[in-house]
Amino acid sequence: MICYIPSKGRKDTKTYKLFLEANIEVRHFIEPQEIELYNVPNKVSIEQNDQGIAYVRNYMLDYAKKNDHEWVIMCDDDVTDFGVAFNNKCFTTSAKIWLDILKKAKKLPFEMYGVNYRQYAWHEKKEYSINTKLIEVCVLFNMKRINWKYREKFNLKEDRDFALQTIKNGNGIIKFNKLFYNCPAVGSNKGGLQKEYQLKKDEESAKKMCYEWNPFVKIIKKEDRIDIKTDVKSLAQHYKRTIK
Repeated sequence: MICYIPSKGRKDTKTYKLFLEANIEVRHFIEPQEIELYNVPNKVSIEQNDQGIAYVRNYMLDYAKKNDHEWVIMCDDDVTDFGVAFNNKCFTTSAKIWLDILKKAKKLPFEMYGVNYRQYAWHEKKEYSINTKLIEVCVLFNMKRINWKYREKFNLKEDRDFALQTIKNGNGIIKFNKLFYNCPAVGSNKGGLQKEYQLKKDEESAKKMCYEWNPFVKIIKKEDRIDIKTDVKSLAQHYKRTIK
């Protein structure tokens, strides 16, 4: 297992240290215009600048296949810790949770494996969910099972679209509800995709997602912006996938 971390505008990212402490190998995927600014291990140039998040994610997919990396974690560069929820409380542990997930994943048929946001994990009743909840931010992929791509027209929602494609084209996704990561709210910290969120480019992608995945994706209002709500379970039922 290896962790891929795409990074832009965050040369001081420390997320990789969580994985190295768990003895999980790391690669950083960085634009050529910034790569010399980063003092992080195992830098990989993604060859082009300012092509959007779907571009870098597809670059990582191709890189994994070229290098025969079967089990790959794709993790955002602003994750600060991992942990487990127990008795309605969250306890910070380490990235070793991914080693436990890998043991389970090797016995399962799914393409994507994820964990929860810290703020939601503490009150979860079910240990895991199959094809009923989306996963994002930090996800384990079985690259041998994936032959579809991220789609640029859904940039900023590309991870959700990819998850839905995985249910449609593969066996789907499993979320370990009581395991968690911690990270800032999306678009709230400098670097990464902050400028795109400030310009509300995600709203255009939200509308496209609604059109593409109708009737399973709906537009919702969140304070001063719009977002999407996805009926993952109904989508999985439509494609006759395992649900739990």
